[in-house]
Amino acid sequence: MLFIELLVPKGVFDERERRELAGRLAARRLLSAGDGATPAADPGVIELFESLSHVVVREEEVWSAGGTLLDPSQGPWYVANVTVGMWGKEMSEHLISRVTAELAEAEDNPEPRAVVNVISLAEGGYGLRGHAQRSADVLRLIEEAKTGSAAPAPEGMVVDPVCGATIPLEEAVLLERDGRTYGFCCPHCRGHFVKQLDAAQAS
Repeated sequence: MLFIELLVPKGVFDERERRELAGRLAARRLLSAGDGATPAADPGVIELFESLSHVVVREEEVWSAGGTLLDPSQGPWYVANVTVGMWGKEMSEHLISRVTAELAEAEDNPEPRAVVNVISLAEGGYGLRGHAQRSADVLRLIEEAKTGSAAPAPEGMVVDPVCGATIPLEEAVLLERDGRTYGFCCPHCRGHFVKQLDAAQAS
């Protein structure tokens, strides 16, 4: 459910290197924990996101930064536009950090010259199979994809019962319900969970 467009100046990377950059920006890597390998969510949910995500790497003929035209000999510059559906606010910090880390590792430079834009879509602004998908629709897809095989949450972390994301307890959106405390990655997941509980109790 990510669309990642990586812009690079023409002539800096050959085709093999551009393909490697695209692989580094795959949803599976970006939605991992900080190491780029450990899943930060339920494996089935990661598979869903991977299957619905796209990465393009584009070479730009003309590139000006700071009012100066760039020369390929000046090395890499990057602009990454990451479209994330309705969860831009909730995912921006993680995605900016992960995209920058992947570019840093590819370049072997701890501070790559990278601008990362996380772009959120309005509710209903994401289309799939010919239909506008709202957050509730996407959350249903996520629930269906969940395998429940994620590892238990480490100390100080909580697993979102809707999407299976593992998040620090102090950053979680909390819900107290029926004597239990639940932690969620975002208000969307908490709202969906409450609706499901209410529906189950009403039936």
